Amino acid sequence: MNVRIDVLAVNGKPCSFRYRRRWYTVTGIQDMWRDVGEWWTGEGEKTFWRVACREKMFELYWDAKLEQWFMYKVWD
Repeated sequence: MNVRIDVLAVNGKPCSFRYRRRWYTVTGIQDMWRDVGEWWTGEGEKTFWRVACREKMFELYWDAKLEQWFMYKVWD
């Protein structure tokens, strides 16, 4: 998916985010991991967060090279 999103983070952890013009509040963090990506092609490190919100589960990531947050996956 890799859609750029706005995220409010505290100490690097996502607390809320805007996706498709709607704000979601993170109610729990299920998992976090880092991926160095294809470093040989210049891709930066990404920090992934699997988060729970009231309605759904989401996977977001912070791209350290681009210094931006992205939506990676949505579970209905």
